[in-house]
Amino acid sequence: NGLFDMRSMGYSTEELFFTEHDAGNYTVYDNPSAYEEYNPVNHVANWTLPMLIIVGAHDYRVPETQGIGAFTALQRRNITSRLLYFPTENHWVLNPQHSIAWFEEVFNWMRQHAS
Repeated sequence: NGLFDMRSMGYSTEELFFTEHDAGNYTVYDNPSAYEEYNPVNHVANWTLPMLIIVGAHDYRVPETQGIGAFTALQRRNITSRLLYFPTENHWVLNPQHSIAWFEEVFNWMRQHAS
């Protein structure tokens, strides 16, 4: 549930506190440059590490497009990546079966890529 583009996040989340806080308590339109310095989308060319992206379609805090955008960038750069998509979950995975799948995916990913 990470951010991919701070600028678009400032217009698409229902939880503005964190986005504006991270940008120095500015809105996107009051200080656009505050959203650019640490904006992950501006650093895709430097990405090299494998990434597991997990999103829920009903996550209004971090909209699914943030994760899908990051996954697309990783795939286009031929970086090992996996997208785990939960069409009925939100910011938290609440369904017990989905929770089991979440843990299995995360632990498998860590076994493969963390040493």
